[in-house]
Amino acid sequence: MEITVNVTGLDNLANAIFALAKAAGNCKQGTQVNATKVAPVVQQTVVPTETVAPAATTVPSTPPVQPVPAAPVAQNAASAVNPVPTATATPTYTMEQLAVAATGLIDAGKMQDVQNTLAALGAQTLMDLPQEKYGEFASAIKAIGAVI
Repeated sequence: MEITVNVTGLDNLANAIFALAKAAGNCKQGTQVNATKVAPVVQQTVVPTETVAPAATTVPSTPPVQPVPAAPVAQNAASAVNPVPTATATPTYTMEQLAVAATGLIDAGKMQDVQNTLAALGAQTLMDLPQEKYGEFASAIKAIGAVI
């Protein structure tokens, strides 16, 4: 029996890694991914010598994170009468969050939608997207099914 394994499509993973490196500040400005150099097709042929039953695999589960309740804040009479207005904070996103969300869409077959969204915001790649447009990009990809 002969088994052949082909690994393709690693260019998306490579782009996500470069996006993470750039977000962490470890990537030179202007670095671009050449998918033909980064993600070659790997072919491996395996010829088993004997039949072995698959080993049982266990995945450790992690307990869910419980929110920590905020400590009560004492208020004096003056602050109760004249509350201070607070501005509603708009969510901010990191390059890493956007890269993960966009990769999820690309994996779901919506690469053209992601590229069109970037083009509409004046960027060719996610690394070209100005930080002030992260919120617009996040809203647009959420509309096409991204989870951020």
